Amino acid sequence: MTVSAKTAPLPTRQDVLDFWWQAGPAKWFARDDAFDAEIRERFLALMEAAARGDLAEWEGTADGALALLILLDQFPRNVYRQDARAFATDPEALRIARQSVDRGFDRSFPKEARSFFYLPFEHAEDMAAQERSVDLFRRLGQETTYLYALIHMDVIRRFGRFPHRNAVLGRQTTEAEAAFLADGGFSA
Repeated sequence: MTVSAKTAPLPTRQDVLDFWWQAGPAKWFARDDAFDAEIRERFLALMEAAARGDLAEWEGTADGALALLILLDQFPRNVYRQDARAFATDPEALRIARQSVDRGFDRSFPKEARSFFYLPFEHAEDMAAQERSVDLFRRLGQETTYLYALIHMDVIRRFGRFPHRNAVLGRQTTEAEAAFLADGGFSA
């Protein structure tokens, strides 16, 4: 008789949120290989479940939706740096962000947390999403996040996409994009 190994239960939405808040702004947007490795170790299976749609029931609550947005929009950027998979779940994150903002879920949280409902709009290679990002960040009233939203929208207005993603996504870079990148272009 064989005994199957028990698999550890997946982290909960509260585990995701607790981890993210404890990490704080100093780690959220800075490259940190140890932090990236910790996310991968603790949350990769949960990220994969979210990407498959296995956590769809989380969309029905503000905290669940926020945890999904972190799993689909933020964690992939850490776990899959310099890899196309960093952007693979962006469309799903954008769908959840639209639904969540339309339901007012973002307003259930302090301003610092609301940004994570708005970042999928900022990360989209779509002008309508960029315009909504700018509107959301303007209303948030935080000058720095509003400035980044404007910068992202300018890049999409100019190129229709983020040129710094071209290499990992296998896209041909235009002469205008190459000049932009050579001049220090936007790289966030």
